[in-house]
Amino acid sequence: MNPAIEISLSILAWLVALNRGRKALLNQAWKTDPITFRVGAASLFFALTMTFLITPLGDGIDSLTITNLSRLLAYSSVSITLYLITSSSLISFPTAQNVRYQKYLKPYLIMTLGLLLVSYISSVSHTPEWRELSTPDSVAEMVFKLVMFTHAIILCTIIAAACYHYINLERVIVTKYRIATISLTAMGGATFFFTKIVLTLGYIWHPLGAEWILTLSHLLMVTTAILWGGSFIHSNLYVRALALLRGIRSWPTYQDLIYLVERLERLCPPIGIVLNKPTFWQFVRNSDYHLYRAIVHILDGKTLIADFLADTSPIDKLQARWDKHGYLEALHMNASLQEIKSDDDYLEMLSEYRLASRKLMGLTN
Repeated sequence: MNPAIEISLSILAWLVALNRGRKALLNQAWKTDPITFRVGAASLFFALTMTFLITPLGDGIDSLTITNLSRLLAYSSVSITLYLITSSSLISFPTAQNVRYQKYLKPYLIMTLGLLLVSYISSVSHTPEWRELSTPDSVAEMVFKLVMFTHAIILCTIIAAACYHYINLERVIVTKYRIATISLTAMGGATFFFTKIVLTLGYIWHPLGAEWILTLSHLLMVTTAILWGGSFIHSNLYVRALALLRGIRSWPTYQDLIYLVERLERLCPPIGIVLNKPTFWQFVRNSDYHLYRAIVHILDGKTLIADFLADTSPIDKLQARWDKHGYLEALHMNASLQEIKSDDDYLEMLSEYRLASRKLMGLTN
């Protein structure tokens, strides 16, 4: 991979690590909050992993110490990262299945680190310096990688499963999206490590080491690293992002309501305060406000038309306001709107008035 990309990912990882680690240290999380402490420690080990994977730095470490030591450090760091994140996920999402998984994590980590160390001492440290190729150069390198990648896939799958089993139990919308982001990160990591296993097995069967698989692996690595950083974004940013998404989804509803508002304004102008129609981006930034204003406008128009039609003495009042076509339109509009109860739930009212608007569009088009 390009060293510039490796350095950029390392910087991103260290920014996250410094942010999470600082909070864990200031709050003495190791005493009071094991989840925060484990997440902070995981961010530190992940930053170390991304640092050891910087090709020029890894080559420098190897040249000053023992052959391929940077790979042992990187693989050990990412193994500990995944253990800490998996452990904190299982504690955070305490379903019965997640609690059962918890007791197996530490023995599995110790076994993985032991296998990595034994493999490194017995063979990897004696092989030529690794080159970043699509497939391993030796059996020792292949075995070393398979131990680490298998460990990573299993733990990433456990994290994704833990999120999946818990997300429907969560009631806070923002937290649901945070859990979804963690799950996507874990699935991205599992997919990345799967491509690495495929490439590693290319030592046995060369077609598995195809260049496009290596490119896909690099892409998945970048995507997973970005998702990892995104999972630590402050909840306020999630709230803003959700508000923007809600605004985008609500734009068609608002357009339907505006059609109804314009029909009402034509029949009884002006309806209360003049409705200033926002641009798309103005609406998206504050969709709840504009939807509420449209509903208030519709309710005012509904009341005015009903009052006008009820006041038929003298009949000249109606004739002065509407011609025959306008009068029939007002009758039809009133009949459509009076079917909707104004004391309904707000979201239900939005749906009902949108439906009424769409029915009127069908009648006029």
